[in-house]
Amino acid sequence: MESKSVVIGLDVSKDNVVACPLTEAPYNLKLYFKENKESFPRLYSNRDGIKELLALNPDCVVLEPTGVHYSWIWAHILKSHGIKILWVGHSEVASFRKSKKLPDKNDAADALALAAYALTNWNYPEAFLGYEHESFIIPMRECCLQLQNLNRIQSPVVNRLRQQLAREFPEAALKNSQRGPDGQIPLWCFIAGRKRNVKKDQGYYEKLYQISIAPTYGVEISEYSRNLANQLCQLTDWEIAIETELGALLRLPEFNAYNQVMDSLGMGLRTKSWVISQIYPIERFLHSGNYRTWRARFKQRLGYGGIEDSSGDKERIRKSGSKISRQMLYLWIVTAIAPTRNRPDTAIAKQLGEFYDSRTRQYNDNPEIYHSRLLEKQKHDAIATLKTQLGPLLSPAIVIQLEQSLNLTLDLPALLGTDGEKTSPVKKGEARKRFGKLIVSQTAAKGVELLFNELMRILHPKP
Repeated sequence: MESKSVVIGLDVSKDNVVACPLTEAPYNLKLYFKENKESFPRLYSNRDGIKELLALNPDCVVLEPTGVHYSWIWAHILKSHGIKILWVGHSEVASFRKSKKLPDKNDAADALALAAYALTNWNYPEAFLGYEHESFIIPMRECCLQLQNLNRIQSPVVNRLRQQLAREFPEAALKNSQRGPDGQIPLWCFIAGRKRNVKKDQGYYEKLYQISIAPTYGVEISEYSRNLANQLCQLTDWEIAIETELGALLRLPEFNAYNQVMDSLGMGLRTKSWVISQIYPIERFLHSGNYRTWRARFKQRLGYGGIEDSSGDKERIRKSGSKISRQMLYLWIVTAIAPTRNRPDTAIAKQLGEFYDSRTRQYNDNPEIYHSRLLEKQKHDAIATLKTQLGPLLSPAIVIQLEQSLNLTLDLPALLGTDGEKTSPVKKGEARKRFGKLIVSQTAAKGVELLFNELMRILHPKP
């Protein structure tokens, strides 16, 4: 890179950006920030803002792929002017900013960190996100996010329509109508009066409505309900179109190995599309460290990374990474692995299924132990929280006395009933539900490990 090339770090907000132009990385970034932060221009998402940014004559602009809807238009316009775009992962730039002692939650500091990070790592392409595949990865991610949005839009409409049907067609109000071969929901089509493009229509809801108590007593399906149902049918049409686009993208030859592994794990179209949009290509995780480090990066990208989150006496490792990924993978386990009948007949799916079954057996064989562990954890967390809050205000001796008193106080009511006899430390239904979710989450994390291992075996076999 020529010494006078201009690299701009661009921190993007909803309607504006902060731009930090650099030609070389400052030696003391903290001092540079203190002396120059007021000079970084804030530019707005309009013609004047674009004109001011282009007037800085950037050779390269560096962005984070967060707030993708807001950064997309800036990247698109800059690329149309032939300006190079580099993308830096959020965790990478956060670590860099912290190591240089720059303030957090500061737009100017973020812009400076982005520019300095790019200049520092200019000769290391692996330090940047591999967006050379953006022609098909970004559309895939956009389609997945659109489907997520459509799900959120449908939920309140479905709830309201079911309330309407409770008085207009009570026999169908709580029916779990599944998608038909045309992709549509038969119940919504019937309420909306929509004709379906299927070879064989059983007319189930027509027959059910003929014997419904509502029309018998003069209660008809309202125009309001029919409009709600029609809206749901239109949203489903939209979903089908997006899924068709995703199917076409998944058939690209670049994804053959990824499809092969994910099919063997029983992942559906939506799950496969989302996961691929997050982890393709797998080489992006292999830039430094060893196999274990690579896999940890892979897991974090899919929402199952672990970072320490300690405070006072409370020590724990909490999940980090994409929340959407965790939700998608959780549903995958619930639908494709937890029910034995749904598991694919493949070695890797059987291995993951056995992991789930073994965890479930451990709980079912000793539920009282797990109930007690849950109580113990609740007690420990409560004491640690109080010690953290009161510790600075009291002497160590008083804190110890307080902890001993709390141990007795928290133990006795939980373990003894009002008549002095032992009772279950935690409600069994609550504990079962909580440990059930934990087992699913653990299985999803294991599934991510198996996914990485299998992809590496196919794409990067050991000699």
